[in-house]
Amino acid sequence: MAGMVHQLISVMKEQTERHTELYGLSLEEKDAIVKNDVEQLQSLLNLKNMVISQTGRLEKQRISLVTDIAEVTGNAKDDITLSDVVEILKDRPEEQEMLKDAGEKLRESVEKLKEINDLNKSLIESSLEFVEYSLNALRSTIAPEPVEYPTMKKPLADDASNAGTFDKTS
Repeated sequence: MAGMVHQLISVMKEQTERHTELYGLSLEEKDAIVKNDVEQLQSLLNLKNMVISQTGRLEKQRISLVTDIAEVTGNAKDDITLSDVVEILKDRPEEQEMLKDAGEKLRESVEKLKEINDLNKSLIESSLEFVEYSLNALRSTIAPEPVEYPTMKKPLADDASNAGTFDKTS
């Protein structure tokens, strides 16, 4: 089991590194949004997608390792948490402390990433609102004036005197 605990700690440290990498990319993304640099934004989004893919793979590993540790120790349950694993390791204080530390660093990295992503979301929403406002202002300045058609003053009668231009009776 010690090997699984060390693997779990390693996976969590790698997850923290990926989150830190995402945080750096998100900071660059913020600058690109402010500068309205679409090319840089596209490049950053591609990089972020690669890192997110790696993070997803690591998350699956982490969940699998937590489940395996719970099963090996006879504490298997569907909703096992990291806190549960820390409690399982109460007889191994060194591993328990390492796991707590890795969990706290991972949690902090996720919180920082969430904050910058929320900021970027707000910036993008503000940019979209500005673009929409600008488009509406532009449309109102270039929209043609409505055409007014003359109205008929007399009703048409059904007699030959009102024959139209294309009527062959004239």
